[in-house]
Amino acid sequence: MINEQALLQQLSLGDRQAFAAIYEEYGAGIYNYLLKFTKDPLLTEDLVHDVFLKVWEIREQLNVTSSFGAYLYRIARNTAITQLNRISLYDTVRDELMHRISLNNDYPELMHELEAKQYRELLQQAINKLSPQRREAFILVRQQGLSYEAAAAQMNISRHTLKEYLVLAVKAIKEYLLAHGDISLLMLLVALK
Repeated sequence: MINEQALLQQLSLGDRQAFAAIYEEYGAGIYNYLLKFTKDPLLTEDLVHDVFLKVWEIREQLNVTSSFGAYLYRIARNTAITQLNRISLYDTVRDELMHRISLNNDYPELMHELEAKQYRELLQQAINKLSPQRREAFILVRQQGLSYEAAAAQMNISRHTLKEYLVLAVKAIKEYLLAHGDISLLMLLVALK
């Protein structure tokens, strides 16, 4: 069993080894816990990264008076609920868009192509705004389809570091698309793929 308070103290000072020890101790349990909510291994892996990213981001303000494990599971639960609600909202919007499109049989294919081109350009703008490491991680894993291990080896970094880069890249891209894109355009394109 780890000494939580000592690790949390080290973590608050930005100690990456303490963070890695916490991840090692709780990562698998958080994954299994979240998998019960999502039933989707890939989504669950992303959520686990979101949970630990949040811990890293708030490390200086962590003030856990009881069990850090319980605190971490509460963060995991809230993260899962937020994400599942967001997915549900997107599904609702997608269904509504598909319904509207099906009512209008004259909706030109050219419009689909134009919207897809606009989305691809917006996505590329978001990718271009990433730091070089995050951009490379995103391109290797999400666009070229490399495994985490292969991408990490190609970048000459650890799998854990690659995951950090990828989580931060995906978060930045989502924020950029939501800030600069038309949500109905984005949802329409998701529905058409």
